[in-house]
Amino acid sequence: MWGARLNEHPDQAVATVHKALEHGVNFIDTARNYGYSEKYLGQALQGRRQEFFLATKVAFNHADLVQESIETSLAQLKVDNIDLIYAHGFNNAEHYRILMRKQGMLHKLESARSEGLAQFIGVSFDHFLPFDNNQTSVERMIALIKSDAFDVIQIPMSLIRIERVEDQILPLAAERDLGVVVNFPTAGGILTSDIGIFYNILGSYITTPYQGALLFSLLHPAISCVLSGMSTQAFADENCALGSIIENISGLERRQLWDNIQAVGIGPCRSCGRCAPYTQGIPVRQILTYYDAVHRFGIQAASPWYEKFREQVLACDTFKEADVVCPEGFNVLGEVKKVYR
Repeated sequence: MWGARLNEHPDQAVATVHKALEHGVNFIDTARNYGYSEKYLGQALQGRRQEFFLATKVAFNHADLVQESIETSLAQLKVDNIDLIYAHGFNNAEHYRILMRKQGMLHKLESARSEGLAQFIGVSFDHFLPFDNNQTSVERMIALIKSDAFDVIQIPMSLIRIERVEDQILPLAAERDLGVVVNFPTAGGILTSDIGIFYNILGSYITTPYQGALLFSLLHPAISCVLSGMSTQAFADENCALGSIIENISGLERRQLWDNIQAVGIGPCRSCGRCAPYTQGIPVRQILTYYDAVHRFGIQAASPWYEKFREQVLACDTFKEADVVCPEGFNVLGEVKKVYR
């Protein structure tokens, strides 16, 4: 359960948490910067601490105040300790330096664990920023995984594959016995009402598009948990119904469903982000991915996500340097302008 979706009506928020627990939800994810989330969870979870695994986060802008941030979270949640504490929102080279330097954020998280304030340490990615400091986001993530300093990673993953984690990240996480928690399974809400041609693959298992979006990530054996926002009891009912659905899908069947989804294919852009320093602020990989979602996958809700860049793209003349660094050898601006023909 993803606590960021708890709304500002305390009675409804508490009732939603109780409904989720009744359905068997046993993993709750929150953070200090998720509005009222920690406060309302603290109210809702009184006397039920043994029923769930609790995760919260310390943001990178609180890297020098890790102890204080954790203590504030403990007070709001009304608990003595956290099961999992994340370094929250990792996405660039400066974050890597803050996290891994001597006496840095990781060291402080480890100290909190030694003091019994947390049992496990993780790092969360809300999204992958592109090429930065001669390294891609995926390469930075691989470096973190190979450090063996973390128990869990939280990563964005969805049917439209804005972030491509299947090829490198998931196999490496499985090899290192690392927990993998998925966030943004609906691609920022795009998949809540429509999953396009993926209905042809998942439709016989689900009753709503939202369930299909969640089911996709749960099919992969390396995924430990998929976060699902629940702002009402009705959402809790809808999302938790997926538990009985996935239980009745065999391992072999899951593998076949996963392979069928992969076989649908994706566009030629690898989403590596190496062109980003040269594209005048135009988010090339996002534009191509959302265009793909509409025209390859039939998910019309993705259209506004690339249409908003139309004027900016059409006003550009060239991305010459971007063409040089693109591993696929694209005329990068040409590929993007095809979207707006």
